[in-house]
Amino acid sequence: MEIYHKDGTFPRYCEAVRKSLDDNRFNEFAQLTSDEERFRFVNGLRKIVDELQLKREYNGKGMEQATALKTLGNKAFQAERWNDALVFYNKCYVSTPKENVQEKSIILANRSAALYHLEKYDLALRDIQRALDHQYPNQMMYKLMERKARCFLAKKEYEAALECFKATVTALDDSNLPLERRQKLERDAQIMINLLPKNIELEKKTKKKSSKADQSAPTTKVPDNFIEKALWFDESPDEGRFARTNTDLKPNTILLLERPHVSVLLEDYSLDHCTHCFKRVSVPIACPLCADVVFCSDECETKANATYHRYECGFLPILWGSGASITCHMALRMITQKSEEYFLKLKPELAGLTNEQIDKLPVDDYRKVYKLVTHESTRSPEDFFQRTLMATLLNACLTLGGYGACPQEQNYIGGLLVHNLQLLQFNAHEVSEMIRETAEDIGKSTFIGGGLYPTLALFNHSCDPGVTRYYRGNQVCVRTVKNIPADSMVAENYGPLFTQVRRDERRDTLLHQYRFTCQCVPCVENWPLFTEMDPGVIRFRCDSGKICSNVLLIPAAVNDFMVKCTECGEHTNIMKGLKSLQDTDMLFKTATRLHSAGEYEAALRKYVEMMETMSEVLVPPYRDYHLCQQGLRACMLEFGNRFTRAVAKK
Repeated sequence: MEIYHKDGTFPRYCEAVRKSLDDNRFNEFAQLTSDEERFRFVNGLRKIVDELQLKREYNGKGMEQATALKTLGNKAFQAERWNDALVFYNKCYVSTPKENVQEKSIILANRSAALYHLEKYDLALRDIQRALDHQYPNQMMYKLMERKARCFLAKKEYEAALECFKATVTALDDSNLPLERRQKLERDAQIMINLLPKNIELEKKTKKKSSKADQSAPTTKVPDNFIEKALWFDESPDEGRFARTNTDLKPNTILLLERPHVSVLLEDYSLDHCTHCFKRVSVPIACPLCADVVFCSDECETKANATYHRYECGFLPILWGSGASITCHMALRMITQKSEEYFLKLKPELAGLTNEQIDKLPVDDYRKVYKLVTHESTRSPEDFFQRTLMATLLNACLTLGGYGACPQEQNYIGGLLVHNLQLLQFNAHEVSEMIRETAEDIGKSTFIGGGLYPTLALFNHSCDPGVTRYYRGNQVCVRTVKNIPADSMVAENYGPLFTQVRRDERRDTLLHQYRFTCQCVPCVENWPLFTEMDPGVIRFRCDSGKICSNVLLIPAAVNDFMVKCTECGEHTNIMKGLKSLQDTDMLFKTATRLHSAGEYEAALRKYVEMMETMSEVLVPPYRDYHLCQQGLRACMLEFGNRFTRAVAKK
């Protein structure tokens, strides 16, 4: 994975710095053996801040722009185009500068009105509270109180609604309304105050009855991190660390749920997804200072601004404009999400970490990822130079952003940045979202950001993977898509599948990007592409099971039902197998119909049943087997991030 894009400012800067070094100076750099030494050398060459004109800038906010957007929002609201009003109010809110506190409170109140009409009552209540926190004018307070009451009324939370209607009456005393208008609003509120006690009594009786009748078990909360107990991690000189299973795994088994050690959104998705958790945001919470990111909740905004965003805020346009890849941003955030003191305490123990120690650590611990493979020994001096120069750019952002107070430790932190850039090259994963243009569209899995998942990073590659992965926000979920026997490697896929890409091309890609020659079964046996699989030949499993692994190649139009194995001499009755395949045809049609109807859980069960039936009698590669796997993957993707553009415009 490249560390920069060619259309940014960094490539030209990198080329200029490299040309400024004569052979003797570059050879001096090439002899260095640690990342800290490399950083010290390159950081002393030029003043990065001066050359790239680095400075913190808060662009995208301004009252002139915000006022224009507010006017557009108000016009849309008056025309009862609630969705359009919401879009303009969102943009206005993000554009409003931090110091215009009361103006921000008014736009939040306006947005709450649009949300109320869109029947998004919880979001409207959130904006009402935020408007109150931003010094909403007293003379207009009756509007918020009355809207708050209406939201609670719609939610059938009658006690809360009653209190808000009472507060509305009180707030009207501070209003500048004409007497007649004020008296009407007061009468309307008083009617609700008189009516609501009856609803409250009825609600209490209903709750008492429902609490006695409801004996159902509480719903189980999905854990942030989960590893299937059958998984364990082996190690060998050729394969490094890799996942294995100590029991037979069936299709659709959840093996892993993991939050990232670090994750970063691409620039293109920074204003419609939460920068902290990656959830798509329709009603954003803005950063107080910059207009470069948004959040889905107060919780995410607080966490981000308490750690990494306080240092990155104002520098994101510089990073994006430099052409730095997403792995560079991730390398920076691996530092900014923790304090300098945190890394200083870790310094004495990083070199001596063992796998046993690492496995017990939480996902957010830097030691958890420090020893992931970097292929440092195979890197060229030019590769090291480019990554180290990028680390000096990232470190300049850290320094200007106020990170750290120990100048003498700058080279240590810089060395960690160089190390991060190396390990992310081979261990980071693309975070995706299924995006459809219309509800009928098949959809496209779209790259929206990157994440580093410490456990997932240990899974090795296969061109015929046993698992697929999808994302919920920035949490990864890994599920099996075939039967995996006990004591087998559990492999994921790093990009090329044997069904779509020929072996030579797959191996070239993997060697170039990940520095290994693939030795998975499809590569060793040179399995055909999906389009080249012969539907006229059925690949039956020998009946003697684990004793014999021979494949019986049987023509689809065979008349004999007892076939002798050329390896073990045992006879296999293929009549049962042919009957099973007839059953799978019906299962596939049912699963496809259910999938098209949006009944993904039911479709998944049918695909699993089909896969287990075929696994008993067939040996891949076989067209129907891989069509079934494709169906399994397609269903699973529906449980992850997904978005339909046409729906959002309604």
